[in-house]
Amino acid sequence: MLKFYRVWIGVLHALIGIQFFLAGYGALGTGSPDESFSLHIMNGRVIAVVALLGILFAALSRAGGKLTGLAAGVFGLVVLQSLIALVSVAGTVPGQIIFGFHAINALMIMGVAESSARLAKRLIEERRTPEAVPAAA
Repeated sequence: MLKFYRVWIGVLHALIGIQFFLAGYGALGTGSPDESFSLHIMNGRVIAVVALLGILFAALSRAGGKLTGLAAGVFGLVVLQSLIALVSVAGTVPGQIIFGFHAINALMIMGVAESSARLAKRLIEERRTPEAVPAAA
């Protein structure tokens, strides 16, 4: 299950990369912001579902609380991402400052997801190598 979790986090990384592209696409899109960012918003919802399921898969991998905590951290940051977008008021200086944290939080999501993937990789390698068994005297 730990290998599956690592693949699942790889899917999450791909979705996050697509999300950055869709943010740029929406920023330069023509028409209303709702139309320009519709794909970005839809992909964000997919990311939230993938991150939520990541918590379940991390717990099922029986890799310990740290991996599950990192998976929960990713989901928590994804929820925070939606809250930042919801709270910021377009066209106001405070709203734009708040919305600036949307990009910073996206980088934090990527970092925590990467930490989770690296931990899963390390745990897989530790499970693969047999412990040194002392020789019988």
